[in-house]
Amino acid sequence: MADTFLETIRREVERFQNRAFLEAMMAVAALAALADGEYGIAEKYRAEALLAEIPIFGVFDLSEAMEILDDDVFALRSDRVATTAALEARVAAFADEPDRARTLLRAAHAVITCDGAASAAERAEFERLARLLGQDADSLALG
Repeated sequence: MADTFLETIRREVERFQNRAFLEAMMAVAALAALADGEYGIAEKYRAEALLAEIPIFGVFDLSEAMEILDDDVFALRSDRVATTAALEARVAAFADEPDRARTLLRAAHAVITCDGAASAAERAEFERLARLLGQDADSLALG
């Protein structure tokens, strides 16, 4: 019984430590998905497929992540300016962590390119996210 209790504590601590990164990942996905003004099924499925591969989902349920993404997209559609600022704050929190910042930028790349070639608006959003994260956009050029 003690092992089960300790395992529960370990998982709760992991969830606490990774919650901010999960929320930043959803923020990046929402900003990237709506960069061209549209959030289609391709972006949603690409985000879900991408998230299913990330190790933090050993402690988070994928449906929880998708709910955060849906809430972020809804909020962006309702109040673009205020929500963008809030999502940017979530993302910028990882600018001083190069590995996590790079992962967030790669997630943006995956969402932006999921439905084909990137539009000018999507390229601009990718470059903006790269600057926000202190990353080199050219290292994952959208073309």
